[in-house]
Amino acid sequence: MKSVSKKTKTRTTRKKYIKLPKINGKIIEKKHGWVIAEIRGDAYERGYAHGVLLYKELKRIVKSFPFIVKKYFKTSLSNYIKVCKQQVKQVIKNDFPEIYEEMCGISDGAKKMGIHFSVDSLIAWNSAFGMSPFFEDEENEKNEKNDRCSAFIATGDSTQNGEIVMAHNTHTDFLSGQLMNVIMYVYPSSGNNFVMQIAPGYVMSGTDWFICSTGIIGCETTIGGTEYKPKFGSPFFCRIRQAMQYGKTLSEYVEIMLKNNAGDYACSWLFGDVNTNEIMRFEIGLDKHSINRTKNGLFYGMNSAFSFDLNNTETTDTDFHDISTSSGSRNCRLDALLNNVYSGKINTDNAKTVISDHYDVFLNKEIMNGRSICNHAEKDEHGSTLRDAFYPRGCTDGKVVDSKMARNLEFEGRFGSACGRVFNVKNHCKLHPEYKDWEPYLENMDNEPWVSIQPLVSIQPLVNIQPLVNIQPLVSIQP
Repeated sequence: MKSVSKKTKTRTTRKKYIKLPKINGKIIEKKHGWVIAEIRGDAYERGYAHGVLLYKELKRIVKSFPFIVKKYFKTSLSNYIKVCKQQVKQVIKNDFPEIYEEMCGISDGAKKMGIHFSVDSLIAWNSAFGMSPFFEDEENEKNEKNDRCSAFIATGDSTQNGEIVMAHNTHTDFLSGQLMNVIMYVYPSSGNNFVMQIAPGYVMSGTDWFICSTGIIGCETTIGGTEYKPKFGSPFFCRIRQAMQYGKTLSEYVEIMLKNNAGDYACSWLFGDVNTNEIMRFEIGLDKHSINRTKNGLFYGMNSAFSFDLNNTETTDTDFHDISTSSGSRNCRLDALLNNVYSGKINTDNAKTVISDHYDVFLNKEIMNGRSICNHAEKDEHGSTLRDAFYPRGCTDGKVVDSKMARNLEFEGRFGSACGRVFNVKNHCKLHPEYKDWEPYLENMDNEPWVSIQPLVSIQPLVNIQPLVNIQPLVSIQP
């Protein structure tokens, strides 16, 4: 197999771009909760444009990040950044210099606009999904099983026209989910063009939803209950970004993701190649992984591994068949909808119906709670083994794509929730005062419509700005 995971030397340096008269990118559109942007050029150029264009969105991260770290890692922001710097920074600088250079650009671009977000802070922000094991203790063990997202990918006889259909919704706390409203089109000077859903400051998707000019599309659902400590080889966010930008085939994605795998974020990846009509479920833990590929069928994800070996050797998860749990309930419901109700008829319209579904197979009724495909922990009066009742968490978006859309780097998305649920911060915190400390950081979510996400037809970036006269030493966001 052709090697695709070599280090990619960045072609630019911060010194070269100490003065930037133009932004190599632009905001395409802001609509119904989404901010759609594009960035172009070499690593530093792309990052600088990211930092300048999204400075208002980055300001939201600066406000929320200390609280997120306190809630989920039970430590101060300064200590969290310190640990990330020790564990991750040198790996990125040595093995992924292009990604590091892009982060330098983001930091400098934000600083130009008055937002101080250091490179170390950006590394910590991008590393958040993989750092939990370094801060786990008995008190924090309750949050060990991270049930994030529902998703599926289908092809061949499973779909209406025989081509690929993919759908995904994000399950996360509202602190994080409200920040993941950016759609970034990336046109690098080296590698593939791609579009991904991100939070500002991310160099990878984070929600893990992307479409590439190679015809590769992808999403994932977390594998919960892992019981190992990451090795901290190459962080997952660097590996998946490398795959998006340089991977050409499904096999190359596997190769890139397995090389120096840190085991920092166990996932069931769902990939498709619209050129070959083949789809793949690639599950990866630390030392275990599994691969299933087909041109005629479907795969779905709901936070329990399908690989018996991975599930039993690298996780403590027992939810797969337990319909009283979120994973078990969604497993049963996704199977029923995809392999029975919509079998042979799957398209983007009924894909939206699937990922906005509220049927609870345990209670045998329609109800918005933590067991539904469109997850609503914020409405769950009973809570779960994972979190307390009415926890501000649940589905924060929905996305669907088919082969025709993917060939044009297009998809359809709905921000806030796949079902259009309205969330009012003041009302929720008044009814559930145990979350009063969340109120300053949470944002309202409206009933937004499904919208078409498209790139610019005309490729004319370059917006004039004032040159950057002097770059002061980077200042970390305050804990």
